[in-house]
Amino acid sequence: MKVNRLELRNILAALRPGLAKREFVAQLTHFMFLPEEIVTYNDKVCLIHPYENTEPPFSVKGEEFFRIIDGMTDDEITIVVEETKIKIRSKSTSATMKILGEDLNKLPESIAELKKGQKGWKELPEDFLEGISLCSFSTSPDLSKGIMACVWIIGDTCYSLDHARSSRFKMSSEMPDTLYLIGKECMELVKFPVTEYCTDGKWAHFRTEDGVVFSCMPMKGSYPLEKVNAAYDTALSSTLIQLPKELKSVVDSVVVLAGMLENNAGRWIELILQDDELFVKATSELGEVEKTIPCKYDADPISLRLNVKFLSQILDKATSLSRDGGMVHFKSGPFQHIMAQTSKPTTTTETK
Repeated sequence: MKVNRLELRNILAALRPGLAKREFVAQLTHFMFLPEEIVTYNDKVCLIHPYENTEPPFSVKGEEFFRIIDGMTDDEITIVVEETKIKIRSKSTSATMKILGEDLNKLPESIAELKKGQKGWKELPEDFLEGISLCSFSTSPDLSKGIMACVWIIGDTCYSLDHARSSRFKMSSEMPDTLYLIGKECMELVKFPVTEYCTDGKWAHFRTEDGVVFSCMPMKGSYPLEKVNAAYDTALSSTLIQLPKELKSVVDSVVVLAGMLENNAGRWIELILQDDELFVKATSELGEVEKTIPCKYDADPISLRLNVKFLSQILDKATSLSRDGGMVHFKSGPFQHIMAQTSKPTTTTETK
């Protein structure tokens, strides 16, 4: 079959999150070319992209095949299936790759079974992707933490919670199904402009207007909704302070100057608000850096000591803050984030 190389290359790039990272089962690292679609499947995520394949169905090693297509420069290429191999040709390049024999190509049966659950599609809230994107960075990277590694979609709200931080985003409309989606998978899902979803109890399926389907397996669990919502409602009752627009760049520059770029996960940064100024201080084994920027604030001084990595992340998303005891509340429109202070902050007189 003759194909547009760039079109195929872009489809393969989009499907790569569905390739397994390690070859425990050979075919989980493959692109599967079926009659009407290209599929990747790694037991946890399945990606299906419509594609007209005029050759017999075949399954080819994913990363190696992608590198061949990506490295070719001609606009048009030809792919031909010949028994247990495919030939890939263009005007300037020719390559051959092994494919799985028909007797070993078992995953199409699993894909067909998975597709049976793709029915009863429902419209997603228009800001669904924004919600899971903003909340996914607050999920635990450790899957053994269960739903702490997930973004929870409950009604019209997305939630996430990981030890010392939590995020909440109010969507524009409700979803009838409660879903616990793994944070890492949400980060891949937001790359697809999905507009509708369905679930069969085991899989959650998300579909774009072009027919691309992203399927993943939600976790099971329960969420302490009342307790978490109470914390957010308490935070909302506190006076919000508008943050200077340049704070994000200042924090990042202070981090670099203090020598914390390589590993800043356990480092801290201090923010002190008083007399219409925001004082930023960072320390490391190399020394300390201080910087002052204007900030409209004339109430009692506030001193905050925060994890520098988390603060840098949240400043990409939030524009105002307040403090309630040992918790710091950030807010921007429908998005809220609560972060625990790293430790007891130093006093204003000690630092300035």
